[in-house]
Amino acid sequence: MIELSIQLLLYIIAILLVFCGVAMIYLIYQRGYEERKKHEIEKYIQKTKIIWQEYFLEDDQFTVTLIPKNKNQILAVEHIFLSYLRNISNPIIQQKIYSFAQMYLKDYYQNELKSKNGSKKMNAMYRIADFHIKELISTCEVSIKHKHSIEVFQLLKIYSILEKEKFIHEILLCNYSFSESEYKKLFSYLDVEMLQRLMGKMENLQQAAQYALIDTIAAKGSMDVIEGLEELLASEDTEIRIRTLRGLERIGVIRDLETYIPFVNSSIWEERLMVAKLFKYAPLTYTSVHLEKLLQDSNWWVRSQAASTIIEDPRGYQRLKKFIETTNDQYAIDMANEVLEKRMRAV
Repeated sequence: MIELSIQLLLYIIAILLVFCGVAMIYLIYQRGYEERKKHEIEKYIQKTKIIWQEYFLEDDQFTVTLIPKNKNQILAVEHIFLSYLRNISNPIIQQKIYSFAQMYLKDYYQNELKSKNGSKKMNAMYRIADFHIKELISTCEVSIKHKHSIEVFQLLKIYSILEKEKFIHEILLCNYSFSESEYKKLFSYLDVEMLQRLMGKMENLQQAAQYALIDTIAAKGSMDVIEGLEELLASEDTEIRIRTLRGLERIGVIRDLETYIPFVNSSIWEERLMVAKLFKYAPLTYTSVHLEKLLQDSNWWVRSQAASTIIEDPRGYQRLKKFIETTNDQYAIDMANEVLEKRMRAV
């Protein structure tokens, strides 16, 4: 019985040693393969970078030397193209890259999309977006059979770059949920007009998409969006109201002061804080009474912002001095004095 157990143990050890040996050989081979691939890619880049530079920057004629002949050379071309796209904002160079990719890389990416290897498929979708290969959109749609969220997101990104009308349609129907940062990335490729169209149908968007849309459209800084944003101030969603106030403050324009007065008495301190920030874009003559009320707020951040907004006005210094003389709110007095002292030190 013991002898049988020893034989079994030796047999198991032998199997494990063989397995480890095979695994080690595979890892050594794989490492060597990756090193050879890296070397070939680097060799191609060094060999052609001057030719690419002349083609892109010096308007030289295209030469067939630049056409990649195998997968490693295609990877090298990808590296070169991405470097130019990320570091040089030049529409002529961009168009040359898009035209080259359409002519000489499209077939490669089309085959990658048909691969059962998920990473190959995703890499092809990344490059289709980067290089604006519009003709492969239908192939992308067919290739996403299982509709994983990462694939759906990348397809939406391709739409937002190349098929904006389709993006609007699909994002409104999409049942997948993404993070706010992912939605912001998708929306960043849209112009103000498209963003306004989406804002008109916000109720059909996921909640995270609604928040991301407000932040994105405000970041554009267009005066055309102010009216649409102001309409969102009537939303029952507190977060939408706060983000809208923040967005309007970022744009830096108050069209009608009466729109913002109700937020002075809001039960939400963040709304009171944001309106205190917004009031710096209106004359102190009209906002002083509201800012002095906010200066006596129960929240320290609101009091601090109200005092800071007052002092930014040319007449703010005297206004705060007068306020200190007429109020009995010690917290407000302390805040006003703190802001006045900072202003004196700055001068």
